[in-house]
Parts: sequence; structure tokens; C-alpha cells
Amino acid sequence: MPAYCQGYGGFSVFFSALLCEVKGLGPEAKYFLVRFIQCFGVTDLVCLGVKEFAKQVGVSDHQASAALDALVDAEILIRSLVPNKRGKPARCHGIAEAFLAKLNRLAVPVGAMHKAAIERLMVHVGTDAAEIRKFQDQEKAQSLAHLRARKKSGSLNRVNRLLMAVLLCGADRFGVVRNLGTVQICKATGLSKERLRNRFKTLMDQGLIRSYIPGLSSPVLAVKRKSVYYLNLNHAQLAGNGQATSILGVQGRNIYRAGPELLQKIHFVVNKTKKDAKVVHGSSEALIVKILAGQGPEFYRAFQALLEEYAAQLLSRHWLNLAEGGALAERIDDLQLRQQIQQDFRLPEGLQEIDDIGVSVARARFNEQLFTLAYDIALWIKSLLSNASNVPLSELDFVIAPQHFAHANCYRALLALPKAEQGWNGCLVIDTSAPQALVSKVAGEQAIPLEELYLYGLRCRPGSGDVIK
Repeated sequence: MPAYCQGYGGFSVFFSALLCEVKGLGPEAKYFLVRFIQCFGVTDLVCLGVKEFAKQVGVSDHQASAALDALVDAEILIRSLVPNKRGKPARCHGIAEAFLAKLNRLAVPVGAMHKAAIERLMVHVGTDAAEIRKFQDQEKAQSLAHLRARKKSGSLNRVNRLLMAVLLCGADRFGVVRNLGTVQICKATGLSKERLRNRFKTLMDQGLIRSYIPGLSSPVLAVKRKSVYYLNLNHAQLAGNGQATSILGVQGRNIYRAGPELLQKIHFVVNKTKKDAKVVHGSSEALIVKILAGQGPEFYRAFQALLEEYAAQLLSRHWLNLAEGGALAERIDDLQLRQQIQQDFRLPEGLQEIDDIGVSVARARFNEQLFTLAYDIALWIKSLLSNASNVPLSELDFVIAPQHFAHANCYRALLALPKAEQGWNGCLVIDTSAPQALVSKVAGEQAIPLEELYLYGLRCRPGSGDVIK
């Protein structure tokens, strides 16, 4: 049993330590603090020398010494001298009572949902620990270029492990992080915004973060949207040799153009001004097109991802009952989704009336069109997956991997997890290019060629422009 499980507070204290802010503490010292709690718990004094601390925590002697001093100065650790039989007092460290009380007051968002992955990240036995020891004596002598080369080699350094662990604390069971803002992540890790951006780029290049939707403010959004991070729970650093989430990939010619026509029209008008898009009040265009015209390309990507989040909810909750066609009255309703749409969107301020209807009527029509569009996307995705006849799709929950519009006409992918504790797990690719769709079983995500992972949106192509801002 890990030491932090034996101490007061157990797992909750460990996760609170990951998320807590310690002003003035750098990421290296924050990493040491979390590892200290993981290795030794929070109740007992630890009487070890710097070299032994460094060995057990997994850092260099210099880093251990600097972190211990920083944590004592910040009044997070207490340092005391304890007499021993050899005459020279032993220098001991323990968690300060005031800091422990602070940890126990903090609310942890998802508890131990990704406990195993976080433990795997923070313990990092094997090659990374061996590398630490191998280069420990050479650390000061290495050139900057050599250090950069090592960072690009694919190994996950300590600060990036800390960052990934913080993100996992805020991730849902698919690995999607929606409620951790940049400021909160900076406070939890001790990273500046600039260093955080660079760390995110590295994690995306290494495949630990699949993709990223930037935070966004817009006149049609009720509140500023926080950035959304799609973590790769299937990465070896998180899942070992297993596969945490199933993959359903669909490829084919122009499959995007078979999707909702209204979504394509919105994509056209958001990238233009209202004047250039020739969208005017009183025209025959849908109200939603007139409201969203001129919002810009950054808005569209966030808007599409949000609609696909809605569609995934419909697929997850109503797979068997999603109407394949017919009158709108025959379609299943979802009051939970309607309430979410009402909370997420609003009419632009200053809009007095549009198409000669009142604001309240326009708002109701706008919300209805958003719901209908999400429903149409869900129907389209369901039709793409209909060839996977051997998969119990009604027993699965889904997340649609976000995709650039330029690539989406060829490849789409969904992450899937069983609703029950045990259920279907696998990796399928559905090719709709042939007259009769071909369904292929793949050994796992790691067996999909890297280029196709980029096209599916399961990985972000380095330098593609999908950059943290």
C-alpha cells in the first residue's frame, strides 16, 4: 500500500496536494512535494539525508536539496533535528500541520477516477528513473542543446508528469478536461503561462494530449468557455500495455459533406463578415445562420466541438431511440440537453429584434435550432457507425474526437466506453469508400498508422497550427 494511503486523509490529501496552490513555489519543488507525500505520507517525520531523498523521490541530489529548502521556507515542510545514537542529530522533515489542514479543506473534483494512471505517472519506475541516475552526475555539465535533445526524445520529464497528473485530476472518464482553466493549472503546477504553453506543446507532440480546443469568449456564448484538453488515456505512460478507451474510426470519401447541410452553411458564414456572407435579416436563411455570421474561425472550431459534445450525449443516452428520419415530432426529446444549451448560449447583447420577431421568440427559435443541429449530427454519426453490427453500440457511451474542418471530410473517430463496469472494448476502423462498407478490427490504437491518427483527430500533427494560446 502506498505511504500516502496510510497517512491521515489518504488519497484525498494526495490529490489535494496536486491541485493546491503554493505561492512562489516552482514546479520542480511542487513535484518534489507531491512525491514526498506519495512516498512517505503526511503524518510522520522522515529522517533521511539528501542523497537518500533524491533516490527515493527520483530527482538529482541538487534538486532534492533545493526543493527541501524551498518547501521549508514556504512553511510546507517542517525541519527538525532529532538526536540519534551516533551522536550527530539527524535532520528530519515532515508536513506542517497548517499545510495539512489546508489540504484537507480542499475539494477534489473527481477523486480517484484516474488514480492508477496518476500513480503510474508519478512513480515512473524503469527507464526514466534509471535515466535520472545515469545523468545525475553530468547534469551541470550538459549543454543546453543536449538537454533540449533529451526533452524531444519522447521521455516524460518530472514537470510534465506533474502537469499531466494535475490534468488527470480534472478529467472525466474519457480523459476530457473541461473545467480546469489556465490560471488554475498555473497555480497548481507553479508554471508561468509561457512555460505552460511550451509544456502543452511538448505533451501534444508526444501524444499524451490528443487535441485541444482553446478557451473562447463570444457574444453568443453565455460565459467564457474554458480550454478543453483531450488526454490520451491509451498512451503507454497512462495505460501501460492496456487500452483504457475503445476507438471507433470511420473513413471514406466526403463523409463530412453527408453531414448536416446547416452545419456546412454555418461554417461558411462564421468565417466571413455578415456583409460578405450576404446574410441579412428578413432573408430565408435560418435564424441561427444570421446570428452566427461573422463570428470567426476560432469560434467555429469551439462551436463544432460543443455541438459534437451535445451529439455524443444524445448517442450515449438514446442510441436505440434516435429516429432515423421522419417528422421532427417523432424525434426523441432530451430536456437535460435543452437546459444545457440554454445555459451555454445567448443572443448577442443589443439585439432588439430579428426577422420581425421579439427577442424571447428569437431566443426560443435559436435554442431549438441548436438542439435540432446537435440531433442531426448524432443521426449522421449513428449512420456512419451502423456497419459495426457486431458492436453493442447501445451499451456504450461516446465522445467524438474534435477535428479540423479541412480533414473532417475523410476521417472521424469516436472514443467509447461501456456504460456498465464491464463491457465491449476494442478498436475498429470502418471504411465507407467501397460500395459495401468494410469493418476491420485493429489490435489497438497503437496499431493505427501515425498519419491516420493525425487525420482521425486522435493525435495532433506537430506544427499543424493547433497551438496553445
